[in-house]
Amino acid sequence: MASSSSQTKDGFWISNGAFEVLASGASDRELGAAVLRMLDASRTGVRTPNLRHGPSPFAPVLETLGLRTWSAYARGLLHVHVEREDDVVRVTASRNGGSREGLVGSAEPVAVIERPGDEALGAAIRTAFAHCS
Repeated sequence: MASSSSQTKDGFWISNGAFEVLASGASDRELGAAVLRMLDASRTGVRTPNLRHGPSPFAPVLETLGLRTWSAYARGLLHVHVEREDDVVRVTASRNGGSREGLVGSAEPVAVIERPGDEALGAAIRTAFAHCS
């Protein structure tokens, strides 16, 4: 699955509702294209939602996957963080620290690519998944 986040005016990142579920056999090109669409959906300066009242911004993802909680989603999750600044894309593997630590990104990216095409980005993401734990 590829999902997108946006940065709030208060500076933290939240799910923005954009996501795609990919087939387990998706090609590097399909994976890279989906992630580029998620990067295109990301915004900065969005309104900070009231998370105490109303659904979680991540609720549509959980519903689509047939899960009830973030904990169920995160159990056994492998996560790769992809960010873009101008034309440079960084791909970083994460470690699943469970309920105590959450998803912990590596200090160094697995790949830094300038203006990646779909296939190159997908290949870099697959390489990063091999570094996840």
